[in-house]
Amino acid sequence: MTDAFRDSELLADAIDDTFTERSSNQDALAGYEQKRNEAVMPMYQMTCDLAKLQPPPPDMQSLFAALRDNEEQSGRFVGTIAGTVPIPELFSPDNIGRVIGAKAVEG
Repeated sequence: MTDAFRDSELLADAIDDTFTERSSNQDALAGYEQKRNEAVMPMYQMTCDLAKLQPPPPDMQSLFAALRDNEEQSGRFVGTIAGTVPIPELFSPDNIGRVIGAKAVEG
């Protein structure tokens, strides 16, 4: 649902740009496509990685182990799947360092 609302808003903006002649129809729709693709690419890549059905790399295994005992960050991880937390935000090096570092301090 979240994707549908985002995409419909982006498309409405592109159509508005065409009707108000701020942009040609071709340029407006190309801009819509680019913005949509940028928004969905992190989830698409994560889905492709999971579909390989292979164990995650060691760094991801460390992250998942740290998430097991971290209710807040576990909730944020589920939020990436629900689309309420941006994947790049959760998997940023700074955030991963905080999550794994918190686990190391607790352990």
